[in-house]
Amino acid sequence: MAETFDGLTLQVNGETADVTWKQIADMIGYNASEIKELKETGEHTKNAVNISWMMMATTLVFIMQAGFTMVEVGSVRIKNTKSILVKNLLDACVGSVMFYIYGWAFSFGKGNAFLGYNGFVLMSGFNRDGTEIVDPYQYALWTFQYTFCATASTIVSGAVAERTQLFAYLVYTFFLVTVIYPPVAHSIWTDEGWASPYNPNPLFGIGAIDFAGGVVVHVVGGTCALIGSILVGPRQGRFVKNSKIVKQNAVFQVLGTLLLWFGWYGFNCGSTMGLGENLSNSAAKIGVATTLSASSSGTTTILLNFFLDRRFDPAVVCNGILAGLVSITGGCAVVEPYGAFIIGVIGAHVYYFGSKLLVNLKIDDVVDASPVHLGCGIWGAIATTFFCHPITFRDSFSKITNVDNGYGVFYDGAKGGKLLGANLVFLIAAISYVSAIAAPMFFVLKMLRLLRINNIEENKGQDKVMHGGVAYENPTANSNSSIKSVTKT
Repeated sequence: MAETFDGLTLQVNGETADVTWKQIADMIGYNASEIKELKETGEHTKNAVNISWMMMATTLVFIMQAGFTMVEVGSVRIKNTKSILVKNLLDACVGSVMFYIYGWAFSFGKGNAFLGYNGFVLMSGFNRDGTEIVDPYQYALWTFQYTFCATASTIVSGAVAERTQLFAYLVYTFFLVTVIYPPVAHSIWTDEGWASPYNPNPLFGIGAIDFAGGVVVHVVGGTCALIGSILVGPRQGRFVKNSKIVKQNAVFQVLGTLLLWFGWYGFNCGSTMGLGENLSNSAAKIGVATTLSASSSGTTTILLNFFLDRRFDPAVVCNGILAGLVSITGGCAVVEPYGAFIIGVIGAHVYYFGSKLLVNLKIDDVVDASPVHLGCGIWGAIATTFFCHPITFRDSFSKITNVDNGYGVFYDGAKGGKLLGANLVFLIAAISYVSAIAAPMFFVLKMLRLLRINNIEENKGQDKVMHGGVAYENPTANSNSSIKSVTKT
């Protein structure tokens, strides 16, 4: 049954007939106004369900802020605990203010192929007839997208932890929400974006696929994390022979990872933006893909850790799980479960050997944000173009112009090649753009001596110098004996 402008097209026993609303009303005993009222009630119900779905997903994604905080606190030394807590709180607070004032408008407002320029401060208000200027669904969408932007921002705090000035972090947050994140998001998540599959004239006839932000959130955040880690330099003693830096608490790391995994269901499943048509089916399959990629990556990582390093390190397993989650984010809505499983397995290798590479290059990334978010984000963008299943794609992208072009390389080499080309162009453009902004920003801060704390502050710990004292007042908790058994980096 398909709806037309003046009624319905009904199909009975193989025969079709156009029936007006008045004819339907006469047949079932309702007048036309009552039929219209029923239709409007159905629309209101649909909107209410979609808004409720978005708000539920938003709460899950926001919980990821707590997850990142716990992972980062568990990965640093006790003397820098408050510093990490303050930076993550600022991500949520300062990020939302800036996203409200201009971040939303630049990212999702009407504009051109690269940037939006309308919808500042949501342009909230009421018309003379009492109706809101802003569609209520937009409020739900704003809240949901704010949590995505905040996630991209917080990725960096763990990478450059224990030696970065708070002022520098505030400058970075400002640049990410204002300049870095919006053009990337606008380019692929709006119908005007040059790389968007929703564009009437999509790139290579299909557009790039980044369903839940594998590139927009994780590659963007991971690129900034890598650049920041390089320019701020390693912590004192990090790569000095016979000098070891101990992580604070493996319990916090594991708890944070499980919170992130929990919130990732809102991140991926919630990106359907509603439950109408086939979107509820897509959300269910996305949940399976998210689970399988995370679990297969975590399992693979622990095997790599055992056979190559002869140990079972919970911190490594945690990052392996996150590697699988990042790897599936971009393509979660278009791959089959077996594809998600394979993507997770390969994602584990990308993270594991990427982490080893950082150590060999003497790049100090405290939480391995670069291999997890940048490395696996890149892998996920490429993997999407190989494992994109045409039927799964149509369920999730039914409203795009060229829905029949949604094939991965493994299912149609020619069409899949176009999708691969589109994703590679978008991926390269995103990394190049982010690097062109982030590198000069961090470099200028470094030249002005505003990037890194001094040696005295680093030795004492940022908590004592800037945050009113250590986080744990119990002397036993601050003694060396309390951290002898924790994981060593």
